[in-house]
Amino acid sequence: MKTKFLFASLLMLVSLGLTAQDKEAVKKYGFKSAIVKISTDMMGQKVESTAYIDDYGAKECQKMKLDIPGMGSMETGTISKDGKNWSVNYTMKQVQELDVNAADQPNFNDLTDEVKAKYNIQSVGKEKFLGLDCDVFTMETEAQGMKAKMKVWCYKGFALKSVTDISGMAVTAVATEFKEDAMVLPQVFDVPKF
Repeated sequence: MKTKFLFASLLMLVSLGLTAQDKEAVKKYGFKSAIVKISTDMMGQKVESTAYIDDYGAKECQKMKLDIPGMGSMETGTISKDGKNWSVNYTMKQVQELDVNAADQPNFNDLTDEVKAKYNIQSVGKEKFLGLDCDVFTMETEAQGMKAKMKVWCYKGFALKSVTDISGMAVTAVATEFKEDAMVLPQVFDVPKF
């Protein structure tokens, strides 16, 4: 079960780019706020999640429910704010601060030549997804000892769709609903104190 929890956390960090943001950093996204419903297929297992974004990506929270055969349902999440990241297991009442360096993660809203070279990021065109104009990229990354090859469809820096191969495991994350400039309640970003 711990492996699935770590894998789910890795998936959220890699697929959706939830990373710490310096207050002086370039805006992570080209919109102030959003609420995004996401459907993820992890090797045949469907996971539904919701991402909450505010302050151009300086604050993010993604909550998801996993149905684990023989164990029931588990609610987990990732919170990013104030330059820090947390992995939360709401079901087991566990919080873990994650060691993620914002400088080590690509910001698709501000791709430098150095970042493009580091992650082998290639622009492969533009496509519409959910009726929105997206920039499409391929990239390679590594997290927690696992290599990932990805193709991502980004709208104003946010990955609305990603197709990922993580060390031979296929993962597809697709936004099913995107509400730009949505009102996001501040308590969504509160780190629980269990």
